[in-house]
Amino acid sequence: MINPFHYEGYALQEQFYGREAELAKIQKLVENSNNLLLYSKRRMGKSSLIKELMHRNRKECYTIYCDIFDIASKEEFASILLKSLAKAHRGDLKTIVNNLKKYFKRITFGITVDPHTAEISYTPRLEGLNFSEMIEEFFEGLFLLSKEKRVIFAIDEFQQIALLDTKIDALLRKYMQEPHPISYIFAGSKRHSITSLFTYSAPLYEMATHMELGGLDNQSVIAYASKYLTINETIVEYLLALCDHETKLMQHIFHILYNTYKDTMITPMMIDKALEEILGDKSSSYTLLYDTFSLTQKKAFKIITSEIENIYSLDTLKIYNIQKASLASALKQLYSKEIIDKEEDKWFVPDRTLELWGKRMLNR
Repeated sequence: MINPFHYEGYALQEQFYGREAELAKIQKLVENSNNLLLYSKRRMGKSSLIKELMHRNRKECYTIYCDIFDIASKEEFASILLKSLAKAHRGDLKTIVNNLKKYFKRITFGITVDPHTAEISYTPRLEGLNFSEMIEEFFEGLFLLSKEKRVIFAIDEFQQIALLDTKIDALLRKYMQEPHPISYIFAGSKRHSITSLFTYSAPLYEMATHMELGGLDNQSVIAYASKYLTINETIVEYLLALCDHETKLMQHIFHILYNTYKDTMITPMMIDKALEEILGDKSSSYTLLYDTFSLTQKKAFKIITSEIENIYSLDTLKIYNIQKASLASALKQLYSKEIIDKEEDKWFVPDRTLELWGKRMLNR
């Protein structure tokens, strides 16, 4: 039997669990062509939730998913949108080519077919078009598609547009206001960054229903895990607390437990051993990352992972031999590198595995 605890990539269909309440709420939005702003820390399962939603609506809707985490320009953003829209078209190659000619007036696509997987790739040719024209082409094609059936259009890591151009959100609002059967889903992993795009006076204000995705609830985890492991509620609570409810790390530990102890009653010691295995596997890459930090950044990272309540206290500054201004500057630098994050004036490491590595390896 394939290991039922999936931790790499998307967890879909039979390996997807614990989000039925969230799916039901989003489903109601989709059925009424309303929009959603979905945010949480990374590795909590946002992308899997969106993918599962799309899978369940694949017959009734066109589904379009874009991940813009790595975009470096607004033109690249437009190109990803256009590629994703082109992929929504189905059929043989001749049908797809004819559809693309119908849906796009000023853009042509380079089309390649993988000889091994038969997967079709699209490269939009955007010469001579400015960004506004690219976006116009995208939405004209999207609106035509929505005349055939409803559309679910999701942009993951949407907070990245804030780094590019402050007018992108205003341009999107212009098209989103048009009456078409389209549900726009905006997902992000930096709460402050993404919610700031939807605050009062921002162009996207009141353009989407907000939903913060928390950790999986204990009962859902117990119900799923107990199908494959001999485990009780107390042990699951121990595991969730250790992972700080981070879905990916929890699944990774379950994955190891299934491979090693599936016929044995799970104990806290087994969970600790699984975690040590994960930290050991990642130690080399984390050490390489840590070695790229400056001396003050290393001190700042140690302070954050040591769970010190008042990081600017005189005792803390003295122990780590760092000035308050230097610590503040180092924290900002680590934040810009997306190593740490901040919520309600408290700094934290959003990657729970990296945080635990820091606690155990740097703060002995």
